Amino acid sequence: MNEMNKAKMGSRGAMVFAMAAMLVMASANMANACPGGGPQGGDRSGDRNGQRMAQQLNLSDQQQQQVKQIRSDSRESGKSIHEAMRQNRDAMHQLNPGAKDYSAQVAKLADEKAELVKQMVIHRSDARAQVYAILTPEQREKSSTLQQNSRKGGKEKGRWGGPDGRRGGPDGRRCDK
Repeated sequence: MNEMNKAKMGSRGAMVFAMAAMLVMASANMANACPGGGPQGGDRSGDRNGQRMAQQLNLSDQQQQQVKQIRSDSRESGKSIHEAMRQNRDAMHQLNPGAKDYSAQVAKLADEKAELVKQMVIHRSDARAQVYAILTPEQREKSSTLQQNSRKGGKEKGRWGGPDGRRGGPDGRRCDK
């Protein structure tokens, strides 16, 4: 190899090294941005929401324990619906668009999905009604106000979003870093 080719290889190698180093740094930065391997930072978002609700509504210790139990029971009883939804989604992905009865298969799975979504909405509404039943009239009023402000992007932090009404942090991600 002549000197010019060696120089090109050296600068190319340096460029490859620099790019690899940047990728490693970027990966480390992303991993550090949301610790715990995901956007929730390893915490269960329901736990954070429960803590926020307890604080904002000034729940008693007994109410906090009741809410925790309701959420735990609801999560456990909703697992079968979640599993059925996952199976439905997997079945949809496995369909062959070239099959003669593709449209009929899609329609059948879509009907199943609609029924599962209906079950999930009812399931979540039941849990919400159980929590509502343990609130005092003042707490119910405060909860209603927080929900309305949340939907409007109001100043008080409600179920979702911060003071500016967006979900998550300043960049829109939902981690608590």
